[in-house]
Amino acid sequence: MTYACPHCRQPGIAAMAKRWSSRETPAACGRCGKLSHVLASTSSGIGVAGLLIIVLSGIAAAAWDMAPLLLLGVGLAVANNFLAWRRARLWPISKESADSAKKAGWFVLGLLALFGLGS
Repeated sequence: MTYACPHCRQPGIAAMAKRWSSRETPAACGRCGKLSHVLASTSSGIGVAGLLIIVLSGIAAAAWDMAPLLLLGVGLAVANNFLAWRRARLWPISKESADSAKKAGWFVLGLLALFGLGS
């Protein structure tokens, strides 16, 4: 499955490229070659929603002593994941912005490692 590029409006972005895209690692369109990404808040929200569905179904399964509720929750989480990624919007990003985001990400990771080693 391919998704429409926000630049050329043609289906040129693969499903897995969209799923793994971020500011640091944007997806490239197969038709025009320009870059786009899914917002971090959107991709994080999809993961948190899936986790919340599983946790709530686990609590309900334990409270009512009905193990199939947990399986139902896992199925709902998987279905929500597929539907949410299908609806997630791609945003255009320039090569320069992606490179800057990648450098900033490495800088922050270095700071975290430095402070992590110091404590």
